[in-house]
Amino acid sequence: MGNETGAQIVLPEMTDVRVREAARELISMDFDILNIEDFQDNLDIYLDFLNKLPFTDNWPADNLREFLNDPLHFAMAMVACDDADCLVAGAVNSSSEVIRSAIRMIGIRPTSNQVSSIFFMISPDGNSAFTFADCAVIPEPDSKQLAAIGAESAEFHHFLSGEEPLVAFLSFSTKGSASHYRVDRVRDAVEIFGNKYPQIIHDGEVQVDAAIIPEVNKLKIPNSPINGQANVLIFPNLDAGNIAYKITQRLGGYSAWGPLLQGLNKPVHDLSRGCSVEDIINVSAIAALQRNMYANV
Repeated sequence: MGNETGAQIVLPEMTDVRVREAARELISMDFDILNIEDFQDNLDIYLDFLNKLPFTDNWPADNLREFLNDPLHFAMAMVACDDADCLVAGAVNSSSEVIRSAIRMIGIRPTSNQVSSIFFMISPDGNSAFTFADCAVIPEPDSKQLAAIGAESAEFHHFLSGEEPLVAFLSFSTKGSASHYRVDRVRDAVEIFGNKYPQIIHDGEVQVDAAIIPEVNKLKIPNSPINGQANVLIFPNLDAGNIAYKITQRLGGYSAWGPLLQGLNKPVHDLSRGCSVEDIINVSAIAALQRNMYANV
């Protein structure tokens, strides 16, 4: 692995030994890791940028300076002001702080109306991968949000794996086997998704065994377009998604890259506070690869 993207990456949590080790490894692989101390001369530019944001309305100058004393916020300003291409954080800061700062300072892409997340899950033998969404951002997505999460996750899966996305909208029901308002929400999401993105192969509402096991799929959903081979799994809420990725990682031995944020103006990604050095390296490499993709948006 090496940096052929030219991307400049900022890792604001250098107080953590894992981040420092990951930075050293990334530099050895020719990735350009920026030191926020080298950008202190740009503080006035960042203060001016921060002062124009809606959430700082009527803040006194001292509050603006204090806010940028936080390395996470300073690094976000670097990305927002084009001094860095991408940012990876979350080894120290909570996911809520990383995501809130990104939404406030980086902003949501014009082609999106929300921020969500995926985990890219890689099997222990490295021969298969799944995209799980949303596992970190939207607690109770409505039908429109679920459909949008499905579309962005399908695009992200193709970007990361090169595979054709096969999207399954998951539920405790398969094709009407249960009646509940939560099932209706997923069913409505599938209808919205099919109308807006008919070119993406998908099915739902389905239970996870019918989504990923061909034999079960044939029994429960004859002629399903995904044939029990779904690689993009859309969970009905954050409880389901977060629990599923952690079980898959901790009991199944899968590598979990993420949470990778989607819907922002620039590549900013979160980390679990339980992340490894390898996790930081992998997520940073993904952020660097996204530089050119975001430049073309």
